[in-house]
Amino acid sequence: PLHPRTRKVLARGDIRLNATVIEPASYFDMMQLLQHCELVMTDSGGLQKEAYFFGKHCVTLRDQTEWTELIDHGVNMLVGASRDRMVEAVSMMSRRKSDFQVDLYGEGQACRRIVKALREQFD
Repeated sequence: PLHPRTRKVLARGDIRLNATVIEPASYFDMMQLLQHCELVMTDSGGLQKEAYFFGKHCVTLRDQTEWTELIDHGVNMLVGASRDRMVEAVSMMSRRKSDFQVDLYGEGQACRRIVKALREQFD
């Protein structure tokens, strides 16, 4: 899926992508795409994390990310706007083997732990 503003910028610069581009997708359609893709390329913060949950490597077209643990774990790579870095990262990440079983986000117990901590604090 390509954001409409990005599509306009590419058209204005006469830039062609060597990829299948579709219109923006609904949340559920996006989950289907994530489930069946090989690799994610994005500038979205949220999609980086969702890629991890689906066990997909991610190439992030930004210079920084709020999800540094994904970079540290080797499942996400920042490339900025450099074409050469994008091509290199896609090649590297599509061959990389990573452990997506490592739980970087609290094993789904965050709420329980917060409530427990609050009870301990105020009991």
